[in-house]
Amino acid sequence: MTEAGRAPALLRDAEALLARAGIDSPGPDALTLLAHAWSVPEQRVRRARLFDEEVPGPVHAAFAGLVERRRARVPLQHLTGTAHFRTLTLPVGPGVFVPRPETELVAEAALAALAELLPAGEPARVLDLCTGSGALGLALAAERPGTRAVGVEREATALAWARRSVAATAGELEAAGSVFLVEAGDAGDAEDVAGICARTLGGPPHLVVSNPPYVLSDGTTTAPEAVVHDPAAALWGGGEDGLEVPFRVITASAAVLAPGGILVMEHADVQGEGVRTLMLEAGFADPCTRPDYTGRDRFTLAVRRA
Repeated sequence: MTEAGRAPALLRDAEALLARAGIDSPGPDALTLLAHAWSVPEQRVRRARLFDEEVPGPVHAAFAGLVERRRARVPLQHLTGTAHFRTLTLPVGPGVFVPRPETELVAEAALAALAELLPAGEPARVLDLCTGSGALGLALAAERPGTRAVGVEREATALAWARRSVAATAGELEAAGSVFLVEAGDAGDAEDVAGICARTLGGPPHLVVSNPPYVLSDGTTTAPEAVVHDPAAALWGGGEDGLEVPFRVITASAAVLAPGGILVMEHADVQGEGVRTLMLEAGFADPCTRPDYTGRDRFTLAVRRA
């Protein structure tokens, strides 16, 4: 990097380095990393750029190190230790899948489905299978007051991160009058999931939401950051088409959802047709696949038949 110490030059050079490394959002990433190195809000960095401010030497050195790690495709969230997901800021790090922006659309669709399914003010029962960081279930609990949600996770390290997320979002959940519990279990085992629901939800879930492992065997449906740094158990869906784990989650969901209940599942852009077929075979009706921000198929909703 040239012109060391001046905020505009540091950000400009970092953005160029990240762009050449194939980072999709080099400008925003550079801004976030400088704010993290400086221990200031991003707005403070924007001001420093606008007014051509000097960046302290130690901050510049820390920033340069972070940029080099990001160039090596270490996830941005691993470098900052946090992931922003809708209204929440969650702790993340090695051993847990980092929630992506496109998954926010899954949460949005799930909230809309609950609003159609239940009268305003009626408490919702939500099951988050393969919860990972807890992002989906926590977002629903925070944004729909009175929700009782439980996240199910099999991997011990991810389970520990989910519990950190619960602690980090306690204020938001308390303000919403909602509860989010984390349970160890196999999200693809219908008997295991049914037992968890009986212990924690007080009735069948109105909605199941899931971002299960679904990456195809050739790895073509995910980014280098995910393949190298996200836990393998959160990525690979099993089988050439990546749908072995999603199929088990769909089957478990069908076993526990109340009639008329809704399943919302994320998947790869090439799996929409396969997921719809599996949902129909498991006893769901009207599966509908919806796109992400880029227009690619990203998640499917379906209703549990009576």
